[in-house]
Amino acid sequence: MTEEDERDPFCNKEQIIKQAYYESRHTYVLYNLYPVVKGHSLIVPKRHVTDLMQLTDKEAEDLLKTMRHVIPVLLKAYKCESSYNIVAQIGEYSGRSVEHLHIHIIPRNKFDVYQDYNDKLYADLRKYELRHLAMHEIENEVAKLRKLFHYKPKKI
Repeated sequence: MTEEDERDPFCNKEQIIKQAYYESRHTYVLYNLYPVVKGHSLIVPKRHVTDLMQLTDKEAEDLLKTMRHVIPVLLKAYKCESSYNIVAQIGEYSGRSVEHLHIHIIPRNKFDVYQDYNDKLYADLRKYELRHLAMHEIENEVAKLRKLFHYKPKKI
């Protein structure tokens, strides 16, 4: 593992292989290691960028298409009807935890613990004092989602 991989988990190919359940030409979709609710995923550009404005037009289009493809399947898988949050912390004052653009997709339903506490949801995203899932928990969720997307990870 390189020093850059340690600082940026989204440039760490070994980690990506473990968490990815969907891939497009320019993006990965990863299961979050610190999910605020079940299904909490991250859409991550393959190229290292820190801001949406750094994406090429093709990368930005691909990212949006990926979101539009993944979100309905994710919501159905986690029984969330049509409720979800899209969150990205961009810039040094945003509370971001990793200096690589990533967009949180957070499926929501009437039974989740944040139903009446959206402020707490955003506070938890900023602090990341959430429980880090054990690797077997991540693997179980990733395997479930890979089946839904018919995704087999490639050697990176």
